[in-house]
Parts: sequence; C-alpha cells; structure tokens
Amino acid sequence: MAGLVYADELDQWAAHPRVRVIKTVDPGGETPDWKGEIGFVPAAFERASVPAGNSAALVIGPPIMIKNTLPVLDRLGLAPKDIYTSLENRMKCGLGKCGRCNCGPLYVCKEGPVLSMEQMRQLPADY
Repeated sequence: MAGLVYADELDQWAAHPRVRVIKTVDPGGETPDWKGEIGFVPAAFERASVPAGNSAALVIGPPIMIKNTLPVLDRLGLAPKDIYTSLENRMKCGLGKCGRCNCGPLYVCKEGPVLSMEQMRQLPADY
C-alpha cells in the first residue's frame, strides 16, 4: 500500500469506536497486499449500508467521484446537513479577488470550500 496517503491517520480514525473507514481502489488499482474494497466509491457506499440516522459523510476527492457519490448518500437517507464535500476545484486565487470560484452568492475560497449538501442545494447547480 505504498501509494496510500495518510495511512497512519486513517488507521487512527479506524480505531475510533464510532468511525468506520472504508478504503477502496478502482478496479485494477489493487495490489497483492490490498485488504480494502475494490470498486468505485459510490458502489462502496451502497455496499456499506451506512445507517442514515446517526451518520455524517465527508466526500472529498475527484469531482466526478463526488458528483456520483452525493446522490447515493441521498438515496441512503443521510440528511443534507450531514453530508459534506469540497468545492476546492473551483478555487483559483484563494482570496476572493478573481471571482472564478463564485457560485451564486458564494465565493468558495472565502466561504468554503467545505460545504454541506444543505448549503449546496441553495446554490446554482453549476458546481
């Protein structure tokens, strides 16, 4: 697992009794010593059967993975206030000067980049 970043931190999170860490790689990305899931993240969430009542999801990664995972979490019943993601891919200057991160009334670099789905649903669907 030489390519796994923050492996120690993930192990620390996994040791917490109220946290479940699911490690997954795309098909073909596994190595002989890989012990995690194999498949795309949205499918891994569906297989995990996350209990919606007392859960929060933090979805950070490539924009296409985020886009395909958020609807799965919604179908699983997680409340929009409990689903968080990042719009950092919209940021350019990081100071609110260039306007490239503007999404409706929000400047992602100043008021984000981590937002809940509840917040994102109030924005134009161009994220």
